Amino acid sequence: MILLNQMNKVPTILVIFGISGDLAKRYLLPAIEAIGEAKMLPEKFKIVGITRQKNSEFFQMDLSTKEEYERLNDHLMEIEKEFGEPAQRLFYLSIPPEACKSVIEFIGRSSLAKNNPNKKILLEKPFGTNLQNARDLATHIEQYFSPTEVYRVDHYMAKETAQNIIIFREGNSLFKKTWNKDFIESIEVIASEEIGVEGRTNFYEQTGALRDIVQSHLLQLVALTLMELPENIEEVPVLREKALNKLNIICNINENECVKRAQYEGYRAEVGNMNSKVETFVSINLQSNDPKWRGVPITLTTGKALHSRFTEIRIRYRKDKQMESNELILRLQPDAGIEFSIWTKVPGYEHRLSSHHLSFKFKDHYNILPDAYEQVLFNAINSDHRLFTSGGEVIETWRILDEVQKTWEKSDEDLAIYKKGSKVEEILHLK
Repeated sequence: MILLNQMNKVPTILVIFGISGDLAKRYLLPAIEAIGEAKMLPEKFKIVGITRQKNSEFFQMDLSTKEEYERLNDHLMEIEKEFGEPAQRLFYLSIPPEACKSVIEFIGRSSLAKNNPNKKILLEKPFGTNLQNARDLATHIEQYFSPTEVYRVDHYMAKETAQNIIIFREGNSLFKKTWNKDFIESIEVIASEEIGVEGRTNFYEQTGALRDIVQSHLLQLVALTLMELPENIEEVPVLREKALNKLNIICNINENECVKRAQYEGYRAEVGNMNSKVETFVSINLQSNDPKWRGVPITLTTGKALHSRFTEIRIRYRKDKQMESNELILRLQPDAGIEFSIWTKVPGYEHRLSSHHLSFKFKDHYNILPDAYEQVLFNAINSDHRLFTSGGEVIETWRILDEVQKTWEKSDEDLAIYKKGSKVEEILHLK
């Protein structure tokens, strides 16, 4: 846990590989600026941007040559001389996934990290492409960095609502005492996007909705929802992994009983591949073998070019009759917050009932809402792992989806086509 008197004291050098890329420009650099404006950066702090391009503000180097990493180390040592003391070194890999493995090895074998006790490496998803690949990547990383030095970034975990799931469950006795199969009928996590794959055609052709959103973001949100409440907040990653370990797809995937995949009309022309089998929509049904949740259906759904944009967790409560059908919504975006549906009598002489929403939105109560990447960088600088995915969690997510991937590789006969602007329910009923 971060103590206020420990912050802002550790000299820090943030080395961003891929400083000229879209992620760094749109998110990382603005996030650092915002943290600085809030006066929450270490007093001694420096950004070193790595690029292949010639630019006087950046450090130019060839990522494929080991000597270049020693030259970078000399540069960092000069900065530490300016600081007057050694600094923690954060290596943020904002580079294509195919380049990460070699860069990790070069950093790990060089003086940048070797025998340096105060180093951290930050990795962007995807963390592998399948179960075996993820295991190989984890083993590769472990050769050079210990688990406490690795920060796997899932920015959904840093969104305000996601950070509040545990607090909401723990701090409200009404929900704390009813957070189990005896009271909850179903759990649904949905990430719906209005846009297609604009500007990300190459990435999406290699990834698809299953790998892009379900494997990382949605399964992590489910883990937060199902996990046991921690006695110590530092236990969160371990408890998320335990929750994932109990999740399974328990139906015949070949019969399309529990998995639905689809692609929006025009996608193939958009990516320039008229034979593309890549899914832009996927919905998967899971169940947990945890006695606390056994029998509760869990659905994960995501899609592009849909009717509206939102990401939320829907908790439906058990009912004996229609007027008891309460629903809790934990919304990540837009308008992050929490809603709860209740039944009331309509004012008047007749006995008529109506459903209404009790609504809480963070923006209505707080002026400062840090961006997800602000939280990511702040927590990494301060050695707080709560918002980051552990290697064990990554392996478990790929285990859950392994059979789906293998089945899809054999055939695409179940791939449905939907119109842009469709609603989730409409796509689920497509043949």
